[in-house]
Amino acid sequence: MNLFDTPAGFDDPIAMWMGCHRRIEKQLKTLSRLPAHLADKGVDADATNAAQAILRYFEKSGPHHHEDEDRDLFPLIEKRITDAGELARFRELRARLEADHRRMETIWPRLRKPLQGIADGFPKPLDAGDVEAFRSIYETHIPAEDGAIPDLARRYVTPADLEGLGRSMAARRGVEFPA
Repeated sequence: MNLFDTPAGFDDPIAMWMGCHRRIEKQLKTLSRLPAHLADKGVDADATNAAQAILRYFEKSGPHHHEDEDRDLFPLIEKRITDAGELARFRELRARLEADHRRMETIWPRLRKPLQGIADGFPKPLDAGDVEAFRSIYETHIPAEDGAIPDLARRYVTPADLEGLGRSMAARRGVEFPA
């Protein structure tokens, strides 16, 4: 029995990828609460710490996660699917998910600038509409991925593919793949 919630590593890239979804959800929850906190308490230590954590995640980990998908995982799954009907459904899903990534990329800069100010302790207005737009994309995006990708990976991706995926994910982050 493991007493600690240890995140999966690069040697289990699908579990690691899904763990990223849980961390995204956590950051989105904090982001969603931040405008009300700012209105009530201003830029206090909690607001500054929250903005710093959100920025850390969505400036580095978030883009890596999307690159994992767009450059490695989705092309790998598409290459491996053998059923024509399933392949067509996957291509449709992939197009939607990648379009979601582009929509996220257009909203994020509008959030980044005020978050950077808040992270530095300055009162900056954080547009609740932008927060909601960003959050709402993920609200459908993550369940769509969680609902399809793990099963497709289990059925079509080989152990060698998984190792290659894990190596690519580790390299993207500048860390060594576990021996």
